[in-house]
Amino acid sequence: MKRNIQYFLVVILVLLAIKGVSQDTLTSENVEQKSYQLYLDKNWPELIKVSNKAIKNGYDYFYLQLRVGIAYYEQKNYSIAEGHFQKALSFNADDELSLEYLYYCYLFVGRNEEARWLSKKFSATLAEKIGTDRQSKIGFILIEAGSKITDSISYYNKGNQGLRNYYKSPIYFQLGLNHYVKNKASVFHALTYFNQESFTGKISQFQYFLKTAIPLKKNWLISPTIHWVNSKSTVQSLGTATMIVGPPPPPGHQPQINTTSVLTNNSTSSNYFIGSFSVQKIVKKLTFGLGISVSNINKVSQYNNNGFISYSFLGNSKLILGCGGYFHSEDNYSSSNFAIAPFIYTQPKNWLALKISYFNNTKKNIVEENGYLVNNSADLTTSRYSVLVNFTINKHLSLYGLYQLENKYEEIQKFNYRYNVILGGIKITP
Repeated sequence: MKRNIQYFLVVILVLLAIKGVSQDTLTSENVEQKSYQLYLDKNWPELIKVSNKAIKNGYDYFYLQLRVGIAYYEQKNYSIAEGHFQKALSFNADDELSLEYLYYCYLFVGRNEEARWLSKKFSATLAEKIGTDRQSKIGFILIEAGSKITDSISYYNKGNQGLRNYYKSPIYFQLGLNHYVKNKASVFHALTYFNQESFTGKISQFQYFLKTAIPLKKNWLISPTIHWVNSKSTVQSLGTATMIVGPPPPPGHQPQINTTSVLTNNSTSSNYFIGSFSVQKIVKKLTFGLGISVSNINKVSQYNNNGFISYSFLGNSKLILGCGGYFHSEDNYSSSNFAIAPFIYTQPKNWLALKISYFNNTKKNIVEENGYLVNNSADLTTSRYSVLVNFTINKHLSLYGLYQLENKYEEIQKFNYRYNVILGGIKITP
């Protein structure tokens, strides 16, 4: 009796094993049936699991790629969903559902150039449905202004034997415009004004920045830029002046001369140019890029080789970690230095985004962010902590604020000081 029960249990286990093997055996029929049922049930995690296993085993076709793409999309993993929609379109280039999903994947991760470029493939019906047939050629308009406060308030001036300010708070203002050319390339213009007075004199600066972003096939993006800086400096110096006093002297006698100290202003005006070029590539959740900038700021040629890498942990904008690096040299690589800039970007709410970054540099200020940020101060920025907060009010209006703690080094008198930088802006999207 006992032996019969053992045989019975063995037979049951064998039958269950055979059944399990048969269920796990992939065929085109059960892959289609199971993936379709999981799609109808909206069981996205299981659909992703089943579909990826099927694709890995060679079952790759339009509907399977579309379904797994939708599954990733519903889980807000847009970076991975994008690849499946592109694969689905390789089977059926005119499928409007795949095009629509891919369009929104681009939008939700901030790849507006690719989204615009893709919309050129839309039929009139799809364009009307999404609204791309009436979208403005203007991407956005921004207005920002700010200032900064230093902890080096005063110093003892031997000339007038009194206290004078080291650095007064400057005035900063920028007006920016982004627009699109033929629904493909985006062009960004920025006009900037900066004015500050310090113990060395005054500086008044006007800048114009132009950047073009051009998407290419296979998730490549190139960005050439040019930046013009007009800087007017007024330096105060203490000199002497002589004058004849009293009545004219008799013949053969020297006139009475009085020497006095006078403060003179020496003004200079200079034009500088920065040219930059960068290339970017996106591979699923990973984004990386390389670039080079060439500048002649303060009549010193600088070659700035830079690169960055970032990773989206969730395949969207919820959490992104990245780091940028700069290898820069002056006067044809007579000297070379390094700078590093790690950052964290998070979007805990749809209306709130936060970016925290750090910058560290040794020797010589550099241009950053593909030639956009120009640091032509005579004092070295050794490090900088930044917090950028963006509030989305509605689809047409965003407000943002920036705080920076900037550590500086004055090279003439050799002392360290700090700036507290505060900036606010408005971004308008038509």
